[in-house]
Amino acid sequence: MALTTNIKIRIMKYVKPKLHDRIARFLNIPVRIPSLKKSGHDLCTRVDGHFLHVRSKRTKLVLSPEALGTAFLLPTVATSRRLVGDSCDPVWLENTQRILDHVNEWWEWGSIRPSFAASNPGQPSRGIGLAFSLGVDSFYSCFFADPPPDLLILAAGFDVPVERKDILTPMCNSLATVAEVSGKDWTMIETNLRRHRLFRRLSWEASHGAAVAFLGHLLQEHIGSLLISSSYDQEHLGPWGSHPDLDPCWSSSRLSIRSMGHEVSRSEKIRRLVNHPVARPLMKDYLRVCWENPSSLGNCGYCHKCVLLRMTLQWHAPDLKLRTLPEDIPLVQAIEALPLITNNLSLNFRRELVGHLDRPIDRALQKLIRRSEESIQQAGD
Repeated sequence: MALTTNIKIRIMKYVKPKLHDRIARFLNIPVRIPSLKKSGHDLCTRVDGHFLHVRSKRTKLVLSPEALGTAFLLPTVATSRRLVGDSCDPVWLENTQRILDHVNEWWEWGSIRPSFAASNPGQPSRGIGLAFSLGVDSFYSCFFADPPPDLLILAAGFDVPVERKDILTPMCNSLATVAEVSGKDWTMIETNLRRHRLFRRLSWEASHGAAVAFLGHLLQEHIGSLLISSSYDQEHLGPWGSHPDLDPCWSSSRLSIRSMGHEVSRSEKIRRLVNHPVARPLMKDYLRVCWENPSSLGNCGYCHKCVLLRMTLQWHAPDLKLRTLPEDIPLVQAIEALPLITNNLSLNFRRELVGHLDRPIDRALQKLIRRSEESIQQAGD
């Protein structure tokens, strides 16, 4: 119960109703989804008075009511407004009630059902897509999903802004190499979704799963299934934007979405990857986990995610040095310099490492965990 409460408080704090939202709610002005389906490589539409752009040089996209509904359902409900449109896929529309039941139980946003007529169901394509960020979870899904993905999908504009070509270009090159070596196709989709005024009303912690599902709907002419890599394992799940109970609910008759990897801990994912003959050298050259201080080379080496990766590698592969992971700061000092961890879900990643590291590193880690636990406890009092 404490886990759920801590996450609920942190995420609800980042629902950001503005004057515009309060006026729209008072006047009962809904968020209207355009009914016209668009297809092409460079698409634009307007939602709630602001433009949404999607672009892919490599792959044709489809901007459908289901794609837009997936992107904007949660921000709309979180600001107590209704999502409306002419018609949409009947499976997607039925699933929205399950989505609302989950988020209302987690975050108490209410349950304002969208208003659409049901259109005719569609037929799914044959391909399997994987949202691929070059991180640990998506690397694991790439090599251990069964059946395996055919298409690796990188989003520009989620963790890395679309204008950061200095970072996105080497990421795209890394993606192409991983796809070629593993025998898959790849694409990159650029979008300003995360900067859209309505979408920004909700924290990324709560909205990222829907954003990834949005990518799958854009690719409905190429894939019939989308894999979303789970951030947390089955034993440590909590309210979160991507969740094995929530992710499938974004499905439609044309696209089946499922969560991948929640049956395995993050530490075990890394252990399996570093012992995989193809995955290990690719991780050495291309693994990226850093979103706080990303660079053209990869990771910063000193943020929470980078330090967690360094600790886990010391346990499972102390001889493996990643070209993307600087180690200029000694690991003990890097741990001691970290700010407190603010929720129990993230702390679980660190707890599973206790007792498996060199003694000075283990002591520094345990101090960080204790200080963070005390801070979380005080915040909950």
